[in-house]
Amino acid sequence: MNGAPFGPPGQEILTPNLTPGGELAFWSEQEFFTTIRSGQTPSGRQLTEDMPWKHYSQMTDEELSAIWLFLQSLPKLEQAK
Repeated sequence: MNGAPFGPPGQEILTPNLTPGGELAFWSEQEFFTTIRSGQTPSGRQLTEDMPWKHYSQMTDEELSAIWLFLQSLPKLEQAK
């Protein structure tokens, strides 16, 4: 959950760190909801189509809140390299 290279050899991208050691540490729960529903982070970065955010965008506030609380409960890890 702290990011890792993803994709075919030579075309890897670094996935985001979803633990409290990553960018999410600076987001509010409402910013998390907005990001999942719009596909755009508070800093203006667009989520890629590789991320299933469009599917998650259909979740209720209660479901997204449960995911938010789970992510907040993870240990703080540094970004994988």
